[in-house]
Parts: sequence; C-alpha cells; structure tokens
Amino acid sequence: MNEQIGYVGTRAVGQMGFININAAAPGTGNAGRALASLGLTADINETLPYMTTTYDSLQASFRRRFNSSTFGGSYTFSKAINFADNDANPRIQYYPAAKLNRGLAGYDRTHNFQLYGFWELPFGRGKQFASEGILSKLVGGFQAGGVMSATSGTPINVVQGSPNNLNAPGSAQMPDLVKSNVQIFSDNLKGSLPTGADPTAYQYFDRSAFAAVNIPTSQPQRFGTAGRNIIRGPGFFNIDMSVFRTIGITEGINVQFRAEALNVLNHPNFGNPGADVSTQGTFGFITTLVGQPSRIFRLGARVSF
Repeated sequence: MNEQIGYVGTRAVGQMGFININAAAPGTGNAGRALASLGLTADINETLPYMTTTYDSLQASFRRRFNSSTFGGSYTFSKAINFADNDANPRIQYYPAAKLNRGLAGYDRTHNFQLYGFWELPFGRGKQFASEGILSKLVGGFQAGGVMSATSGTPINVVQGSPNNLNAPGSAQMPDLVKSNVQIFSDNLKGSLPTGADPTAYQYFDRSAFAAVNIPTSQPQRFGTAGRNIIRGPGFFNIDMSVFRTIGITEGINVQFRAEALNVLNHPNFGNPGADVSTQGTFGFITTLVGQPSRIFRLGARVSF
C-alpha cells in the first residue's frame, strides 16, 4: 500500500491581471477617469501585477497493487481565493474599490475525490494460474476497470449586466445582496433535464436574495454589495467502467474485445444557473447539463501483432 497525505499551498503575490488603469469612480463618468486631466478619456488596458492569489489544500492519496491489478484514489480539500481568474480582467476596475473583486476563484472546488481501479483475472497464459484447464479458457484474459469522480460545484458569480446609472466607465456593476443567506434549492435537481423543459422547474437558488442596483442619477452612485463568487453551483458525480478480454490467437497475435460504459449510472450533472440579475428569464435557472449527459455504451475490438 502506497499512502501519502500532506498540505499544499501557493501564494502568487502580484498575480498578473488585465487592468484598466483609466477607470472612473461610480457616478463620475469620463471626467472621473484617472487620466482625464491629461485629456485621456478612453479605456487604457495593461497586463500588470494585481493583488495576491492564495491556494491552500489538504491532499491525500493511496494506491494498492496486487499481482497485475491496481486500486487507488485521491482526495483534495482546498480553497483558492483571487481577484480575477488566470490573468483575466477584474469586473470592478476602479482601483480604490479593487477589494470588492476578492472572492473564491472560479475554478475552486472544496472537495475533489477520485477513485480508480483495474482488475485482471489471474487465469490464463503468463498469469498466476496458468493452467490450460477449462477455467482458464473461460475466464482467462478478462480485465475490468473503472473511474469514479465526485467533486464540489464551481462558484457562481452573480452579476448585474445592466449598469443602470452607475456611470463608472471601465467597470461593470454587481447587484446588492439583500438576504444574509442565499437558499439553495437542490431538490429541484432530481432527475434528468428533458429537452425543452420549463426552466422554472430547475430554479437553483433564491433569486430574491439579490436585487439590481438602480440609484437615481441625482443621488451618489456605488457598486453593489454582493461579493464575487459567493454561492456554489451543483456538484459533479460520474462513474465510467470498462471490461476487456484479450485472446491469444498465436504467440504473436492477440485480439482484444472491449466494452465500455460512460456515465454508467446515467447520472445527470447540471451546469451552473444563469447568474445575471438583468436577465430575469434565465437568472437562477439551470438549463444545461455538463460532462457526459447520459449513459453511453461502446463496443470495439483490436488486433495486435
């Protein structure tokens, strides 16, 4: 048995980002841009060091080998926090409000569990029980394998596509969070997603927990209070399995018959819901599946010589 467990962490101080150095404060328009006094009222984007990205994790793995078979798995418990993903541009570019971009990384998954196995029957030529009896002829050359994946969902960044009266050139708007907790309706995810389904049957979170910011122009403007990536989408679960049998025709020629099942449990995995409060027709509703949406069987044969 090979077992490992440990802590893995990284810090990217000044991770590169695509930054608008000429963004304006809310309500100030082009006149409020940082370089407006020089006559520069357009966006000026540069790839610059921008804030710090952190990753902390507990990682464990094990592997067991016996004869020609292998069984193992790995588990990661982690958290990744940044201000923008993979050198991308933060949503709020006005630098004095940069802290509003801090949140879970878009690729963060709290739990990630992988299990795999490969089993070969110890009968037949060259195996532990290499007799030429009837048992070896019936079950010799069989191999079976499988992979299971179970992970947490990715964060959902609820945004406000319409800025209304924000008037902060260079930045985009976020909605207000008006409830202390955002209820998740996980029971709505039972069963598969039929073609042309009514999306209201797949509402994932409480839409009333968020409200669009729409302040009259006569009043001071501000960015919304909803943080970045504060709720998490549906988790992912999948099992793939395969069965092979290799039959020796001659000393140098083998035929392998293969049967594979992708998503063997026919388990649906749902994509993240619509996350723009300005698009009420899809906001909060799940309308897509991710990964292999339904069970698939594949049969094949291979001749090696």
